Amino acid sequence: MKQGIGISHAKVIFMGEHSVVYHQLAIALPFKALACQVIITPSLHNVMRSELYTGELKDAPKLLYPLIHLFNTLQNHFNLDPLELTIQSTIPFSAGLGSSAALASAITKAFYHYTHTALEDQTLFNWVQQAETIAHGNPSGIDALTTSFDHAWVYTKGSAPQPLSISLPATLIIAQSPQTGSTKEAVEKVADYVHSHGIQLIESLGTLTKQAQTCLENHDVKTLGSLMNQAHEMLKELSISTPTLDHYVDIARSHHALGAKLTGGGLGGCMIALVEDQHVLSIVDALKQETPHVWSLNLQ
Repeated sequence: MKQGIGISHAKVIFMGEHSVVYHQLAIALPFKALACQVIITPSLHNVMRSELYTGELKDAPKLLYPLIHLFNTLQNHFNLDPLELTIQSTIPFSAGLGSSAALASAITKAFYHYTHTALEDQTLFNWVQQAETIAHGNPSGIDALTTSFDHAWVYTKGSAPQPLSISLPATLIIAQSPQTGSTKEAVEKVADYVHSHGIQLIESLGTLTKQAQTCLENHDVKTLGSLMNQAHEMLKELSISTPTLDHYVDIARSHHALGAKLTGGGLGGCMIALVEDQHVLSIVDALKQETPHVWSLNLQ
């Protein structure tokens, strides 16, 4: 049977979430331990099969509208008959790990594979960004970029992204809180803050990210950890952290993490901690007392 297959992965924003929307620098890493696969095949009706929803696309819940819109647009673009869309994903939804962008990327890749059409990088980015705009209102583009390609990236909205080589004697630990986050709500909350208080805090976050880039280039993990701690305090001031995320940050720091902060949109989702290898097990064990969803990403 004819089919198209698309695969993508999660992402972790290391530094620069929210400030990237205001044309400040951001650093993001691909997180391939969490991935999604999309398969499209011919069908009598447009149908989806996934953990989130199984049934005809026309009856899908509103939550999936950005992906359904992308599916329909690509289907019309290629003038295709009805299709079945099968999604298998280990990326948690609304956790700040790029699930919506990863799904959009995998769907786009599946359509181009199905039609035997070459897919250029910029074309892929544009399709994913279209879905992300519907989902989040004013996406920076960092999710579309990092879930679609295998590099770590240094990115400023509106400028050409630069691949970043990372080699650190450390591990990044990711812990997911029980609360799901809403990137759109968080972006609106930050916009309200900027309207009321000005852009200074956003610019300070951008400065921290530039300093973090230098630390990455110089393999300076201790200063990098300190910058992460400072960034979390600023993100708290923007009111996008939660008591649970703050608690996870405290746990990581109390078990000798070099630094810890929320990652992604906030208002739930995940925390990341930069950890020297000798402390990885103790921090993972401590966090697993709070949540079963703990992962690690070796940065060497």
